[in-house]
Amino acid sequence: MSGRSRILHRLRCRRPPAPDGNFDAQKLLQAPWDYNAVLVVAPDGAAGLGDFRAESERLAAFGVCEFVYVSSRFQGEGAAAEIVAALLAALDRWMESHDENPDAVVIIRGGGAVNDLAWLNDYALAKLICDLTVPVFTGIGHERDSTILDEVAHTKFDTPSKAIAGIEQVIMRRTREANDAYAFVIQAAELAVEKARASVQRFDADVRGGAGRQVELAKRKSAEHFAVLSQ
Repeated sequence: MSGRSRILHRLRCRRPPAPDGNFDAQKLLQAPWDYNAVLVVAPDGAAGLGDFRAESERLAAFGVCEFVYVSSRFQGEGAAAEIVAALLAALDRWMESHDENPDAVVIIRGGGAVNDLAWLNDYALAKLICDLTVPVFTGIGHERDSTILDEVAHTKFDTPSKAIAGIEQVIMRRTREANDAYAFVIQAAELAVEKARASVQRFDADVRGGAGRQVELAKRKSAEHFAVLSQ
């Protein structure tokens, strides 16, 4: 089994496989519910990468999400094949060091000449994306122009900044939901404690009242018996 086949097989073993040859295979995948780890593919030193990392490193610094970066050329002869090789190698390394697949693969480029997008219109690269059962996001950097990568990806973002913003929005939504759930649990716990305290107080009052009545009854009985004995 080749390295590519092994990686795709292992990915498929962890998530349901997409139908072979399906152009919309990525779009049939469920979007990540939350983000804990993301694999990012980008040209080394690209301006778009800097925009992406400005936000992603802030998330990583707080331990919110791990971002793993892999570099590749995005233009010139053989660029698509280099992206394929870099992505496969990165996924292979990922599987050696992680128990779970990345929540998403993000392919970003940023600015640059529109003509340079032609290097990304590659069948082998597009097929690899279709075969992956991890959602693939693109942020190539041209709002009006699309590559075949944008067409086959799970989600297309116009720019790298919008790609990280989309990820951050999901993380913030889950954080708010977690905070709301925590507040609900605390409120419910406090209410339960108050109810339990009130119940204990009522029980204590009943016990004390019952004990007092029993003492009074015992006193009357004792007085009656003493009076009988004194006659």
